[in-house]
Formats: sequence, structure tokens, C-alpha cells
Amino acid sequence: MNALILVGGKSSRMGTDKGLLDYHGKPQREHLFGLAKKFCSEVYFSCRAEQRFSENNIIDKYKLGPMGGILSAFDFNPNAAWLVVACDMPLIDENSFEVLINHRNKDKIATAFMNSETNAPDPLFTIYEPKVLHLLTKYVDAGNKSPKVFLQDNDTEIIKSANLRMLTNINTKEEFERIKNQSTIE
Repeated sequence: MNALILVGGKSSRMGTDKGLLDYHGKPQREHLFGLAKKFCSEVYFSCRAEQRFSENNIIDKYKLGPMGGILSAFDFNPNAAWLVVACDMPLIDENSFEVLINHRNKDKIATAFMNSETNAPDPLFTIYEPKVLHLLTKYVDAGNKSPKVFLQDNDTEIIKSANLRMLTNINTKEEFERIKNQSTIE
């Protein structure tokens, strides 16, 4: 299993690159890289061509938001399962990775946490199995691009967890300041 850290967003609401924000004493993308490296064979960053910063970049050639990053990862290695994590989720920790991986069901197309706020599987901290590629391609070819709807409409292993705070996305400067000042972030 490989990891894909999604850092390719434009961060327009934040006004600065969300992957470079410091919640844990280093840029968030580096923090997630260190966590993912403990569990995955290889770790890559999904980004736009102009964001290239590492030999571990997979350039998003689809420009479909997170779905484009996921498809680009499967283009890069269609035989690997991909643990996808968005860089704007600073509350994901080692335990979060353990829970996701321990609940992985290789017989399904993906394993995801149920997000009680959206009442849907959260697509941005999910393991996508290799068998998903054909379905993803068909879904996108039909004009769709929402990974959340894709997971809802397909055979996804759903994890129900009491600690869904880890799925919190930070998208604005106000949210960043609020989460940064909470005692749960070290």
C-alpha cells in the first residue's frame, strides 16, 4: 500500500499553501509524510505541475480536484492500494492511520470513515483498492468528479468511529488560528 498526500489545492480561502501550515512544529505535508511512512511502502504528494517540490511528487494531470489526484496516483501505479489523505486535516494522527488500516477490507473498493457531519463516507482519508480504477475511470468519463458520491454509490467498507474530529478540514485563516490554539495540537 502506498500513501498519497493531497497538496494540490489552490488554498484560495486560506490565502496560503495549506501543506506548508505548521500545526506540529513542521509543515503539515511533512508531518503527514512522516506518519504515512510508518504504515505505507511509499509516500507521494499529489500536486499541480507548478507546485512540484520533491522527487515524490505525482503530478495531477486530470485537474479534477481530489479525484484527479487519486486517478493520477493509479496511473502512476495501478497495482497498489492508495491510502489518500488531504493535507488540510491536521488532527489526523498515528492512531487515525492505525484505525483506518486495521479496518481495511481488501474485498471492497475502498475503506473510509463515515463522516457524521456529511452523513457520507469521507473520501479524503481513505484507502482505495486497486480494483477501484476501472470504476473510477467510468465514473469520471460519465462527467462526475465527486469522490464522496463515488464512495456512497459503490461497495465501500464504512468505519464508524466515535473520534471523527480527526476528519476536520481547515480551510480558512480563522479555522487555522482556532485549531492551532487548541491544546490537542502538539
